[in-house]
Amino acid sequence: MSYPKNKVSAFTLLELILAMALMSVLAGSLYASLSIGFKAKRSAEAAVQPVRKAQLVMELLSHDIEAALPPTGILAGEFNGIDEEDSTGFDCDRLLFYSSAHEPREEETACDIIKIELALVTLSDTNERVLVRRITTNLLAPRVLEPKEEILCRGIISFNLRYFDGFDWLDNWDSVLQGDLLPQAVEVSLEVKRQEKGMSAQSGYQSTRVFLIPCSITPAAETGMEIIRGF
Repeated sequence: MSYPKNKVSAFTLLELILAMALMSVLAGSLYASLSIGFKAKRSAEAAVQPVRKAQLVMELLSHDIEAALPPTGILAGEFNGIDEEDSTGFDCDRLLFYSSAHEPREEETACDIIKIELALVTLSDTNERVLVRRITTNLLAPRVLEPKEEILCRGIISFNLRYFDGFDWLDNWDSVLQGDLLPQAVEVSLEVKRQEKGMSAQSGYQSTRVFLIPCSITPAAETGMEIIRGF
């Protein structure tokens, strides 16, 4: 008596080659899709980065400038804004003033008033332009202390400041020449370098913001005249 032999089913070589070819096409399509997605993610991050930088810097500057103190206050000094340009023609203004902005105390003798300097400098090692903030917290120290320096933002193209005296916008402000007065407002214009490919090294994101100074007093206000702040 004979029994039928069990048939063994298997893929042929042609079927295996066809399956591998289909898998290769599918893998290539997935790789291309992921590559496009990651490229779009990098482009979006590069586009948003300078905007985010500018927003953070403006928030930091708002706390300092809006808390600026009159030059005639106790322990307070001059409010001096200097209009400058570098060799390439870009603005690199400087501002020196005293503020009541909160700053962590490093010494018990430190007072609530701090001296602040804002400046655009170029790093010697990387040749990168950065916005720095120099602060002196202990104004009662018996000797002159070196200010603490911190970098607020990197990749800065230009930093421009203007000052509103109640009638016009000025490029410079010297509180001594202005009768020991503060400007009513400070306009900060910042240009941050873009990191996107194809962008020129001189191309950047521009941000402008106006900060009011509550402690400002105009000459007319000192004589009792009513001042309407509008600009």
